Amino acid sequence: MQDSNVREVIGVQALRLQRGTLKDEALGVVRAALLSGEMKPGRIYSANSLAAQLGVSNSPVREAMMELAAKGLLEVVRNRGFRVVEMSAADRQEVYDLRMMVEVPAVLTVAQRGLNDDEQAVVRGLAQATLDSAHPDRMPEYLDADQAFHMGIVELLGNRRLNAIVENLRDQSRVRGSYHLAERGVLRQSAEEHLPIVEALIAGDAARLEALMVEHLDYARP
Repeated sequence: MQDSNVREVIGVQALRLQRGTLKDEALGVVRAALLSGEMKPGRIYSANSLAAQLGVSNSPVREAMMELAAKGLLEVVRNRGFRVVEMSAADRQEVYDLRMMVEVPAVLTVAQRGLNDDEQAVVRGLAQATLDSAHPDRMPEYLDADQAFHMGIVELLGNRRLNAIVENLRDQSRVRGSYHLAERGVLRQSAEEHLPIVEALIAGDAARLEALMVEHLDYARP
């Protein structure tokens, strides 16, 4: 990978390698680059070059990129590096259909189970965080807040495997997808849709909640 390509990857967000493990930090950087579109489909990226730019050993960066390959976001190019997977319309339709079959019912199950006062406060706070960051020049922050909101609801079920499945489906459908919201001028609208979702969730109104979730996830439809 050329140095310019490496800078594109790192330019997504300011690096902070003091928190957690180096592998987790590298994973966050590469994932953000994928979601932002700074890593281009079809181009090959070297773990060695990225590790050198970050000032860390090759091992944690390669582990991070291998994890993203296992999730279907990157593919290994033998003796060359990693290539961003280019999803076809059929691929995106499959991911969208799976989100309808898995993510939406998961949220409905949370509503049926009910939320205590602390959980209600947390979910409302997560929704507000997406509103606060819903600006085109704060997209990396918005992406994190949006993911925290949706995953925060699903995680209330306490099912680790379900969490992993929903998170992976969301990542596959969000590559460049959330940035298109800003380009189309509907980023704020998308964030505002979280508020009625929260109220329907807390009220246990399954019919309204399902309709709101389906409408909200329409951005992922091919």
